Amino acid sequence: MRTLLKEEFQKEFLIYKKLNASKPALTCIAMVEGDNKIPFPVFLKETDAKRAEIYDKLTGLWNPYIADTYEVLKVTDPGNPDAPRYFSVTEYVTATGSPNNESISLAEYIKRNGAVSEKMALVLCIQLCTGLKEFHEKGFVHRDLKPDNLMISHYDFDNMQIKIVDFGGAKWNNPDKHADTTVVGTLGYQAPESLAVPATDQSDIYSIGCILNYLLTGQEPGLIRYKGNHYIENIIEIATNNDPCDRYTNVTEMQKALEHQTGKRFIDRVPILRAFPGFRSDTLGNMLIGGIIYLSLIPLIAFTVQNYTPLSSFLEIYLPYIIVPQIVLFNMGIVLSVTSKAILNSSIEIFGFSEIIFRISHALASFFLEYCCIYPAKTCTGMIYNVLHHIIRLPCTYQCL
Repeated sequence: MRTLLKEEFQKEFLIYKKLNASKPALTCIAMVEGDNKIPFPVFLKETDAKRAEIYDKLTGLWNPYIADTYEVLKVTDPGNPDAPRYFSVTEYVTATGSPNNESISLAEYIKRNGAVSEKMALVLCIQLCTGLKEFHEKGFVHRDLKPDNLMISHYDFDNMQIKIVDFGGAKWNNPDKHADTTVVGTLGYQAPESLAVPATDQSDIYSIGCILNYLLTGQEPGLIRYKGNHYIENIIEIATNNDPCDRYTNVTEMQKALEHQTGKRFIDRVPILRAFPGFRSDTLGNMLIGGIIYLSLIPLIAFTVQNYTPLSSFLEIYLPYIIVPQIVLFNMGIVLSVTSKAILNSSIEIFGFSEIIFRISHALASFFLEYCCIYPAKTCTGMIYNVLHHIIRLPCTYQCL
């Protein structure tokens, strides 16, 4: 922390543009002279002694996704030496590649252009996690992560980059405290527990989940929930869980989940597969079942062609065991996107349910083929009896007169 007299401060920092002029604390864009004698803009913000210590700890933190903190100033007035003023001098982030290299926040960008693509949203949140990782490792919690505090440093639709700014609400991660004495945060992005217990890393993770939802919908939290890629939906759900213990343990864990979704997968290399049911949702369970179903067609078709099997016999195998289960599983909303833990806990239920589906489908197929195509004169009673026979395997079939 550097100490300056008021006159020295006014001489060294030329105020270029005041921000939040209605507030007593000075917040402005100032011009300072660099080592090469060329002036450059900095963000100058007045703070208190407690937060000045936090900013001072950040002066050695150099991260591509965090606005640089150059120094912290303690400015004294000879006329009132007992009331020093503290200022943080941080990087003034401008968007390289934007018109006139303007300073634009992520919130302003979304208001202008609307929601971003899934890939872009994931990339931006990965950058956010990368920046916060080092921030958390130093023992700090930001507490006020929101699109307004994320400045675009590289303006490119295909390769956008952001930087975290405004550490005025940051604090030491001290879980031993009973509660925060000062309420910090923005409604919608603030973790629900922050009013009752001290903010932790999970509080920032909650904010990241809200930001991800905002990037994908273009709407403030609480207005609309993102619906689309099931994997991304799951990331948002975990990050914004009301119970901090059920969120990601740290930003590294969340970053891995985000990176997994941005990786080049087999489905991305063969996009034509998305035209088939089972490969449209990017859900591993659905893709596995779809793959098994489509692969099973190969021997069935080969057997039919080689043995000249009648079409009705082929359909009696194909319809109940391939088509109907596929319709039930994929088009009636039974999504098998279960985790390994869920599989262990409910494997019996899943297999039992599948058995019922196969028996019902076989019964319907047999009813269609046998009674509608081959034996149209059979009575209604016989139809119902034989359908029940296929389901519960009665010892004998109804003998129609």
